Amino acid sequence: MARSKKPKRAGGRRANYAPLTHTVGVRRFFPYGWVMWLGGIMFGLLTIAMVVEIFVAAMAATSDGYWGDVFGAALMTGLFGWVTYLFGTSRLKDL
Repeated sequence: MARSKKPKRAGGRRANYAPLTHTVGVRRFFPYGWVMWLGGIMFGLLTIAMVVEIFVAAMAATSDGYWGDVFGAALMTGLFGWVTYLFGTSRLKDL
């Protein structure tokens, strides 16, 4: 029987290429695997601590006039926030 005359089967080859459930929708923004959850929680807590540090350093800077700590805390907050985002959206197979 010629290739074009075969009866069509259900599914076909494209069914094998369906996207994974954790790579579509809202779930792609959440960590996949316990290591990614652990890193995301750890760096998320560090980000929260650095946000608090910005306010504490700003209160201290109003009395002594040294704003270097505020800028350093803001920079570290941005970096920790970025690492938290990467832990949330990266996949173990991509690393």
